[in-house]
Amino acid sequence: MWIVIAVSLTVVALILIIGMYFGGKALQRREPYATVLKLRTRLKLRFFRLAITDPRVPRRVKLIPLFLVLYLAMPFDIIPDFIPVLGYLDDIALIAFALALMVKMTPRDVVMELAREAANG
Repeated sequence: MWIVIAVSLTVVALILIIGMYFGGKALQRREPYATVLKLRTRLKLRFFRLAITDPRVPRRVKLIPLFLVLYLAMPFDIIPDFIPVLGYLDDIALIAFALALMVKMTPRDVVMELAREAANG
């Protein structure tokens, strides 16, 4: 019984990792996603902060990081964190999805400007 569960979780983890890898590769070939993805983690956080404070960014886009933080702070997850690998993999996938959604819903010129500003500090 435990072997079946372990194998199933491993297969799901591999499918999720492969999907995230190829999804990330596809986004790296498209602007403005490529510019934002090239930022280091700390600079991506600065990009989030800049996007939240910029008046040119639509209000609905500014809610995405808020909902992301609320979800990550909740003790309940889609996949609980005590499950090895998968528990944190769903959080990483959700963060990547939130970043991509913010970039998609924000005007391209604003994203490019905020990414440059985040990179230059």
